[in-house]
Amino acid sequence: MEDVLSIVKKHIDPGRIIELLSDMVEIPSFNSPENEIKMAKYIGDTMTKAGCDVEFQEVDSERYNVFARLKGKGGGKSLILNTHMDVVPPGDGWSSDPFKLSRKDDNLYGRGVMDAKGPLAAMMAAIEAIADSNLEIRGDIVLIVVVDEEVASLGARNLPRDLQGDFAIIGEATNGNLAIAHRGSLRPVLVSEGISAHSSTPNLGRNAINIMCKALIRLEEYSNQYLQKEHYLAGSPTLSATIIQGGNKESMVPDRCEAIIDRRLIPGEKKDEVLKEIENVITNSFDEANYVAIDRVIPTTGGPSEIMPDSPIVKITRSIIQKVYNKKPELVGLTANCDMSHFIKRGIPSVIYGPGDFKFAHKADEHVSITELMNSTLVYALSALKVSNSPVTLK
Repeated sequence: MEDVLSIVKKHIDPGRIIELLSDMVEIPSFNSPENEIKMAKYIGDTMTKAGCDVEFQEVDSERYNVFARLKGKGGGKSLILNTHMDVVPPGDGWSSDPFKLSRKDDNLYGRGVMDAKGPLAAMMAAIEAIADSNLEIRGDIVLIVVVDEEVASLGARNLPRDLQGDFAIIGEATNGNLAIAHRGSLRPVLVSEGISAHSSTPNLGRNAINIMCKALIRLEEYSNQYLQKEHYLAGSPTLSATIIQGGNKESMVPDRCEAIIDRRLIPGEKKDEVLKEIENVITNSFDEANYVAIDRVIPTTGGPSEIMPDSPIVKITRSIIQKVYNKKPELVGLTANCDMSHFIKRGIPSVIYGPGDFKFAHKADEHVSITELMNSTLVYALSALKVSNSPVTLK
């Protein structure tokens, strides 16, 4: 492995990783089909130049997943490197332009540098390094870059039915550790039905906001009392009311109120069972409980998932992270969710690894270190070589 490590290192240039990341940060790939198309084209053109076979999958009108396959000679296993091209909006509070890569010492700043254009740049640079290195690969290395992970995982949910891969690494920030579990998200919308009346005679109406408040209090009590179970890596489930809307005019008793509930699921929890649990908490818990119910469920990235610590891909990736970082990585779980669940559902054993510290996700002055980008590029490249061709031999 030492010889392979030194060979791969020679073909990884920090300047090239920064160039890739800078180009992609300048494409504000959120809420814009036009910019998503620019991202897809940039990724496709870059990977074509690296020697990959590139395909675009239209998963919705003018929204494309990108597939870049570096073909092996045959007889090996295939590794999927997956992450997403979309980012969240920049928000306020930035010290610099969020869509211009800036540098301070070892850190690079910009929207998406960690979530997840940093992992993407590292994956692309890893494939370039392998292609340039004259190292033989037997199995295919497949980069899959999807749309819509930050909203409802439209890209990952609609991957081709015949997609095949022996293993996958999902690119999300893990701060030098290896994540083998993550929580999922579920967002039911509660609706309470009232009767409108003049606010000076509230007894003639039924206040939908008051009803909703009572339901939310019951859910908070339930959350504090019963959501104490814990997954050994992903933590405990949570429940929060995140958006509430109701009322038409300041002088009217509101006849309708909506509240969005964010429920985080741990591995082992099922969507339908959790929805039923929420319904049961509200049902008959106060006098007007029959006037509030789950109206619909908002699509999210998806449910929770996990992989066992003794899985081959866990052992392979963990050993390579240890080689690159000179320390054994912890096995951890993500409190947020990601697209790993959609690969696990397809029977593709998957882990989560990438540059950066997740605590900076979705914040102003999002940043990642150049050192971490270099380390991640090495981990992706060596993992791909190990899976594809073990032992690795020179052409």
